[in-house]
Amino acid sequence: VYTSSGWTAVDADTESKTKGLFGVALGTSSATDGLLTYGIIESSGFSSFSAGDTLYVSTTEGAITSTAPTASGDFVRVVGYGLGSNRIFIRPSEDYIELS
Repeated sequence: VYTSSGWTAVDADTESKTKGLFGVALGTSSATDGLLTYGIIESSGFSSFSAGDTLYVSTTEGAITSTAPTASGDFVRVVGYGLGSNRIFIRPSEDYIELS
């Protein structure tokens, strides 16, 4: 997500790392490779997602998951959908909720 300090890894344990502009790194350096904030991306790193999966910010820093966080104090935000074949559609919701 993009913060006042620049891009930082997402983490559903922390509100400031859940809210705001969301992007997926297109390479090893956001400065030179860029980030995808909306659209389809293909990578072998997305092999655990199935077509139709809803994707969320993970409680593991820097990751997305097909399992919504469930612990009290975690933040839930949808960031996209699985398309299968190592592809995901990034379409981040502007909304997020804190679990109590």
